Amino acid sequence: MSLKQYPNLIELSGFPFPVYASAGTEQRAQSIAARCRNAHDFLSSTFEFEPQVCVLVLRPEDWSEYATFPVYGMPHYTDERTLAVAGQESGFWQSMSPPAEALPPEAAHAMKAAYGQTDGSVSLSPFFDLLAVHELGHLFQFQATCQLPRLWLAELFCNLCLHAYTVAVEPELLPALETFPRMVASLGVAELRYRSLADFERLYVEVGAQNYGWYQCRFHVAAKHIYEAGGVEALQRLWRAFLGSDEKLSDEQLAARLREDVHPTVEHVLTAWPA
Repeated sequence: MSLKQYPNLIELSGFPFPVYASAGTEQRAQSIAARCRNAHDFLSSTFEFEPQVCVLVLRPEDWSEYATFPVYGMPHYTDERTLAVAGQESGFWQSMSPPAEALPPEAAHAMKAAYGQTDGSVSLSPFFDLLAVHELGHLFQFQATCQLPRLWLAELFCNLCLHAYTVAVEPELLPALETFPRMVASLGVAELRYRSLADFERLYVEVGAQNYGWYQCRFHVAAKHIYEAGGVEALQRLWRAFLGSDEKLSDEQLAARLREDVHPTVEHVLTAWPA
């Protein structure tokens, strides 16, 4: 990929794929790119497939030019080989977490333990920085034509990629990966407009940023349970079950496929999702 496509960004060297960063984000970009390299190696070995990758680490001023998700700070893919991630703290990250005083004491303590800063504040950057691995999972899926038949299942697959990677490569970051999603998933849902998998399938990111974050947190919690029950083999079986497939499956057919070819805990996400 030519640098001419990113004339305002700085190309970083030393990585097996192109990495471009906004001025002033180079140090953070080095860390994010190193994680993407490690995750690329782990997932390539897991799936026996190696996709093409390009990573963009952006400041807010460059986000609107190169990213496709409107809210600064949400890691995402811009096409089938390119990831866009934030190179600076994002107000969106902080907006996803209720203030400590609004949380049950146990949840507030867990959040401070996982994300607390020396000044007493809480920063969710350790969690959101890990999401580059989730987005990398999408690139594997797209380029290998792993045709997951539901949008929610594709998101669950990527969260399972992220959980398996973190366990294998960066286990010290499991509290950062698990605490925030567990907190969000445990809160009440009365204020959420959309809660069903059918809503997610119909609207996807159009459910809105906060509501979408709630869905993703539930997928994170589900991925943890799946991994603990089935290990990396459950991830591999999910990959193989839909590799090169373009079958149209009813929910009943999909539940049977997940139960028999993947793992009962994956079927459980479909059949036991709260209304």
